[in-house]
Amino acid sequence: METKKNGNELISLFQLFKNGGKNLPQIFTFVGEDSYEFEIAVDFYKEQLNQQGEPFEILVIVPEGGEQSKLFAELFTPDMFFPKKLIIVKHGASFFKSIIDPKATNENRDYQVGFKKNITSVSEKINLLVHYDAKDLPAGYTSLFQGNFSYYKPKVLYQSDISRALKEVLDQEHVQLEQDAWDEFVHRTPANVGAYLKGIRKLKQYLNKSKFGLEDINSILFNQNELNPSTLVDCLVQIRKAEFFKEFTKYADDNGDVLSFLTRLLYKLDEIRKFRIIRAKHNGEVPIPVMDEILKTGNFSDGRKNFMRKQLASDSKHFNEKSLNEFYELLIEMNIKYKSGLRDEEGRIYFIQKMMDAFRILHGTSSN
Repeated sequence: METKKNGNELISLFQLFKNGGKNLPQIFTFVGEDSYEFEIAVDFYKEQLNQQGEPFEILVIVPEGGEQSKLFAELFTPDMFFPKKLIIVKHGASFFKSIIDPKATNENRDYQVGFKKNITSVSEKINLLVHYDAKDLPAGYTSLFQGNFSYYKPKVLYQSDISRALKEVLDQEHVQLEQDAWDEFVHRTPANVGAYLKGIRKLKQYLNKSKFGLEDINSILFNQNELNPSTLVDCLVQIRKAEFFKEFTKYADDNGDVLSFLTRLLYKLDEIRKFRIIRAKHNGEVPIPVMDEILKTGNFSDGRKNFMRKQLASDSKHFNEKSLNEFYELLIEMNIKYKSGLRDEEGRIYFIQKMMDAFRILHGTSSN
């Protein structure tokens, strides 16, 4: 009977950064739809391999006809000209789908058998990076690689995780944020490590210093022609329809923007729901100690806490229990649609339709 082997899970992207040199995982899989964190891992591997001093070939493989055979050949066939390789597989969910399908064709079943037979004896001169762009890693993938890989799956950052995650990014990048810059960065940046790294590295690149203030944050990160999911959320819940669709004109058919918006909107709805509960239990008041406990704002500055309390008081006026439930249902439906591959113009039209529904819900609540 075959013993089930699981891959080695890394608890954070920074754990990978600490595994340089000989401890670098030979086969690494990034599990998630955000390509930015995967590209960070790719850059890290390139730096590490360059430091070893031996020339190496970089191969990028995508889910197109014949590429599965190419991966097999590059992984398992010795190359006398470029023995050292960095193989990068993008869109891994699509690439491996037909191979690990329980109803795979005879040809793909043969591929599975050959892959499993050879994967545990890949040359030490080969590194394989896979971006498995899906929510979870299926058992079939783990079985195909015989558990012979390391992987990282980003965790959802809740309010209580944000300070720790951002501090870890700042420490990794050897920079500091002044308190007002920290507050603004947290408020306007999607809550994930990839977005934090992207923002901090952009600050370093443009300003070439190690400490940043509010003016730096606003001029470099939030005065651009890129869509800002946090701005979209604020405009939506405050029923600023014209501003919402003005911001949406920056949308570039990137599902990452939509998914960041949906995640940020979920956080905002959760904050509003908890805020309404606190006020209901405290005769319309929101005591700071209770807010710290329920909304996890203990690490916020006093100014940030007061701003957040005032903002949530304003936002919550547009919601009741019925409209909150309708918004949660809308979020679930949109998440399923976009994670199933909705993209480009079809995705844009669908988003606009659903946001019109969202504004109708809010207008209905406000008129009651």
